[in-house]
Amino acid sequence: MNGMHQHDLWGIILAGGSGRRLQRFSRLFYGHDRPKQYCAFIGTRTMLRHTYDRARMLLEPERILTVTTRLHRRFAAESLPMVPERMIVEQPYCRETAAAMLLPLVKAAHRSPDSVVVVYPSDHFVLDGWKLSSAVAGAAAAVEREPESVVLLGVRPDRDDRGYGWIEQGDETMTAGSERLFSVRSFVEKPDSFARTRHDPQRTFWNTFIVVARTSLLLRLIDEHLPEWRGPFARYRETVDSWLEAAAIERAYAAVAPGNFSRRVLERSADRLRVMDISDVGWSDWGEERRIRDDAARFDLRLNLHHDERRLPFAPGLTVH
Repeated sequence: MNGMHQHDLWGIILAGGSGRRLQRFSRLFYGHDRPKQYCAFIGTRTMLRHTYDRARMLLEPERILTVTTRLHRRFAAESLPMVPERMIVEQPYCRETAAAMLLPLVKAAHRSPDSVVVVYPSDHFVLDGWKLSSAVAGAAAAVEREPESVVLLGVRPDRDDRGYGWIEQGDETMTAGSERLFSVRSFVEKPDSFARTRHDPQRTFWNTFIVVARTSLLLRLIDEHLPEWRGPFARYRETVDSWLEAAAIERAYAAVAPGNFSRRVLERSADRLRVMDISDVGWSDWGEERRIRDDAARFDLRLNLHHDERRLPFAPGLTVH
């Protein structure tokens, strides 16, 4: 990877969301409330398992940290029965994406101080996992060359969808393998009218929230933009990977308000951001029912609308089992 040792690259899988927007839809599959990342909408693997398997295309198991919540411990164990406890980061409850990233970032920094991390949300559909992994490897190589940058993987918009963060690209900064990287003029998390009134769609991206950066840089940015968290999380940083860790997390979560990483950190760090175009991997955020149904039609996928149907047809080139 252009000078970076693969053992320095870590993965963080975010699987702590409640999935409230898809509760009604998930009941069609399971007959009870289950967050979307623990659902198998197609085939037999849950979205979390799909995400983990994509991470494994590039990373060893001992370099993949999965973030969940105490309430969903059973669902996480069902999806990832082979993952040891030390690779699961359990939140007492959801405190939004900034806290969900801070916990595993501290662990990765403790275990590998010079690490680079890739953040994988667990509610994404990806048609070509190998192509995505190649792009992630290119982004990691770019971070080695420009260590003070944060690389976001972006997708060109093909419709007006205000449920995504929007990135306005600047000038091309470098190439990483076959991938081109651009500077970022502005980043707006889920804007009301960004797509239709302000920017040229040929120079904008949807933010996939697949993030690649040095672990130490992301921790510094959280400290900079969420300074009120330094005190509450200080004890966790001191006790990480010890038997005192769980109590420290509990106290910190009780002391802080929820914080959205995109709004609190990325929007305020545009000068550090770079964006890489991954429009050709077949990506979609399955956080809404309409997107799932649209992609099922677009890629000729059959949804598991009865939870006992386990073996289903799938699109050419996509493994859905």
